[in-house]
Amino acid sequence: MNYELRTTNYSGRFEARARIFWIIVICGLFILLGRIAWLQLIEGERYFRISQNSRLQLLPLPPPRGLILDRRGEKLAENEVLFSVGVVPSNVFNLEGLLPRLTQALDVDKEIIKEKLQGAPYPFRPVFLKENVDMSTITYLLEREKEFPGVVIIAQPVRSYPYKMVAAHVLGHLGEVDQAELSMSSGLGIEPGDLVGKMGIEKVYNSYLQGRKGGRQVEVDAYGRSLEIISEKDPLPGDNIYLTIDLRIQKIAEKELGRRKGVVLIGDPETGELLALVSHPAFDPNLFSWGISEDEWNRLKQDSGNPLENRAIRGEYSPASTFKIILTAAALEENIIKKEDTLFCSGKLLVGRRVFKCWEEEGHGRLDLEEAIIHSCDVFFYQLGLKVGVEKMIQYARLFGLGKATDLDLIGEKCGLLSTADWKLKNKGEVWYGGDTANLSIGQGYILVTPLQMLRVISALANGGNLVKPYLVKKIENLEGEVIKDFSSSKKKKISLSSSTISFLKKSLRGVVREGTGWRAENKIVEIAGKTGTVELSEGERPHNWFIGYAPSDNPRLAIVVLVEHREEDISIAAQIAGRILSQAFE
Repeated sequence: MNYELRTTNYSGRFEARARIFWIIVICGLFILLGRIAWLQLIEGERYFRISQNSRLQLLPLPPPRGLILDRRGEKLAENEVLFSVGVVPSNVFNLEGLLPRLTQALDVDKEIIKEKLQGAPYPFRPVFLKENVDMSTITYLLEREKEFPGVVIIAQPVRSYPYKMVAAHVLGHLGEVDQAELSMSSGLGIEPGDLVGKMGIEKVYNSYLQGRKGGRQVEVDAYGRSLEIISEKDPLPGDNIYLTIDLRIQKIAEKELGRRKGVVLIGDPETGELLALVSHPAFDPNLFSWGISEDEWNRLKQDSGNPLENRAIRGEYSPASTFKIILTAAALEENIIKKEDTLFCSGKLLVGRRVFKCWEEEGHGRLDLEEAIIHSCDVFFYQLGLKVGVEKMIQYARLFGLGKATDLDLIGEKCGLLSTADWKLKNKGEVWYGGDTANLSIGQGYILVTPLQMLRVISALANGGNLVKPYLVKKIENLEGEVIKDFSSSKKKKISLSSSTISFLKKSLRGVVREGTGWRAENKIVEIAGKTGTVELSEGERPHNWFIGYAPSDNPRLAIVVLVEHREEDISIAAQIAGRILSQAFE
């Protein structure tokens, strides 16, 4: 009886335990099936993408940008390798947990990181959070790789300008591509976040300089940690651009202009090659290589000197007495005056009801045409301009290339202004007066030119009457050193001036430097010919100062333009600067 009772109790407890066991097993199966269903049906697509990406991940390899070199091969824009830190968004499973660690390691605002990652257009490609990261931070991230899932470190070539502000307006700078540039660059391999040329040679020849991206196919685990490199395609560096600029002459020109606002242009009068282009104030293009800070950008924008403006091609100024070259050419070619004819200067001239004065208050007396050019007599040219008339003056100004852009290989060049009676009536609502013609005769009033246009004017005289097209790029070479584009053939247009007029002007311009208003350019190294000009501005403003010339005077090899804005000196400082530059260039 007792044996049967014990057997029954044991049997009952076993059945109860068996039921509990099977309940646990069944519940576990339900939980497992539920989890499988959740992963398969709800999260299946996400984890499929992650699993695919966990096996293979493509990391872009940015190409080194092509070099920009001077005519002798000196590097003006090169590359250096720096490290960037990015995150692959699809490999981040706990963004809120990762953000504090990234913020501390990179010293980047948490909201900025979050915004970049959540707005990433390509979840399987790295989103760069910080560039130019120091080695201590890189080491820290590598040592704690497991704490930073999805974080990648990429070595990037970065643009570097070893001479900083030297030739900054020629070279230009880089910046992050904007939407308009993206739409215009379809098919060129440019993507959001890429750096492209924003001005200067960097912008105009960006398609040659940018190169082609490479890539590295890496096997990674689910946390984004690299396991092994599957394949790699090296990036293709950009093409190298050789400029016409001569670094030695560029440095001399920048040093002699100093901290003055203004422009220096030096070119080959026969070919149109620009050997120096200085616009001051300038900027350091290195500021833009990693993305300029807001403070630095505001400082540049608010600078009263406008350092981002290329005055050589965008500055528009009255030509002042340099315009007397063109008036003389018109008068001689139209037989309005002969070289030996004289006019009298008493120091002033009445035109209508207005008195026009000469810079020499006591007057120059009676002068012939050559003497009038040498001493830059205003009264002489008032009278001559009234004889020639506004239409003829403008006609010859156009012959010398004024009033239109030179088509230099930089963007944003201005055309200047050549006014006529019709222009004044249309734009000012006033008729043209004799006083307007007198003003135009000495390069004042309704006329504006750029320094580059005036370089063409003086080059045309220096080379015997050919209007040459200025240019900045000599050739483009690929990585193997093969020339893929050559710009060395100069473009010329003959100006319809007689050889006697050209010879007379060249003789007179040598006299300007030897004994006239440009005497401060005279030196013992090389003979210079040229013309000075002083732009009178509003009352209380310091005048602008011009010198345009060439050297040697008997066999011109260099043409030069110097413009000093609001000169502080009471002398013809532009002529003095030109003399110093040319003497050093030929020394």
